[in-house]
Amino acid sequence: MADTTTAQLQHDLQTYFAKKVLRGAEFQTVLDQFGHKETLPEASSKTIQFTRYSDLDIVTNPLTEGQAPAGSQLTTSAINAVVDQYGDFVTLTDLAKLTPKHSSVQNALKKLSEQSSKSYDRAINKVIIAGTAVRYANSKTARNLLADADKLTWADVRKEVSRLRTAGAPTFKDGNYVLVVDPAVEQDLMDDEAFRQTVYRQASKEKSNELYKGELVSFAGVTVVRSNNLITDKGASNAKVHISLLFGEDAYGNTDLQHLKVYKEGPGGVSDPLHQKMTLGWKFAAKAAILNNNFMCRLESGSLY
Repeated sequence: MADTTTAQLQHDLQTYFAKKVLRGAEFQTVLDQFGHKETLPEASSKTIQFTRYSDLDIVTNPLTEGQAPAGSQLTTSAINAVVDQYGDFVTLTDLAKLTPKHSSVQNALKKLSEQSSKSYDRAINKVIIAGTAVRYANSKTARNLLADADKLTWADVRKEVSRLRTAGAPTFKDGNYVLVVDPAVEQDLMDDEAFRQTVYRQASKEKSNELYKGELVSFAGVTVVRSNNLITDKGASNAKVHISLLFGEDAYGNTDLQHLKVYKEGPGGVSDPLHQKMTLGWKFAAKAAILNNNFMCRLESGSLY
């Protein structure tokens, strides 16, 4: 007996499209919230200068009666930053706008927004990982010697917190320094029992108590923040090197000349006489700068995760 199957009816079958588009990867972009912010006004060049007054030496000798001391001299140092411009766009044809089941315009705007946020965060990250203060996990002395087993420990963090306090690095408004880690290093730190229990205990509290985007836990004078948008590198035998960032307030700055702008152009124009194309895009002009290397440290490690 001959059965009629879907193979015979294929020309009368259609593909059903789900009502919702699948979610893409989510990235935690957190570095902008911690930088000292300055805006360059229009018509004032692409360069901004940060000025710092040097500390005066501690007076250790008592005054001699009737004799004025030699006095001290104020000195300054300058940090210059030249803004860079970033941007991207997508082009949609009129049919690409009209025919998809899901709005190509709305989805393009969503993806462009995510791209601009990740790009801004990565531009800051690229600058501040060039800082001179660094600690390598497991007593290693260089990045290319780090292996997967050379994980970051809380003892490493405490040593650098001590250094920051000794250097007089200011804390943030909650009285803590900030440590930004990626998800792999976060799991390495969870091997510390006291840290792990603090994470569990604070996880049960109201999220409204969090001060920062991406905040994981506040522990021993440090607010730990998670980001999956941090730059990584390669170590021994091609092992992934994770670069965590520990810093106090005013360790680095963010300068904006041109705030993030989203553009929607067309269709139409001399190059599009039949109104067949439209573009959606974004751009910004900004630059991060290290303001004080003594107020920050990068902690480089492998990871077991």
